[in-house]
Amino acid sequence: MSIFIHLEVVTPESVLISEDTDLVTAPGVEGYFGVMAGHAPMVTLLKPGVMTMGFPVGPEDNRVKRYVIAGGYVEVLPEKVTILTERAVAREDLNRQQVEQELKDAQERLCAIPSTDGQCAYWQNRVDFANACLSVLNKQMV
Repeated sequence: MSIFIHLEVVTPESVLISEDTDLVTAPGVEGYFGVMAGHAPMVTLLKPGVMTMGFPVGPEDNRVKRYVIAGGYVEVLPEKVTILTERAVAREDLNRQQVEQELKDAQERLCAIPSTDGQCAYWQNRVDFANACLSVLNKQMV
């Protein structure tokens, strides 16, 4: 059995990632979880947060790649992980000013609508995504 697992991250626009790695961590709705080759099959929901690929050797290991994902779904098979998400951004592509503006806009929209409005979940997801981006930018991440 290989020590690697194939990771695919798919957004509506494209296949963002399609490569082998030794470890994937993802933000499940019940908490972060890790997946390595040979993992038992599962399907679960994801929340906005930081997805990593690669086994860290130390706290500043540059081999670990970090992406912020906007929630979605994950399918885990013994040799493959597929993440379906509306949006994913690599750590190196984050722009602090854009993220801070997105957070401000999303918070304003969320506060302007009643809690019973169906759009609440959408705007809360945007707030959570922006906060996850800031945690990566501030190096307070998984």
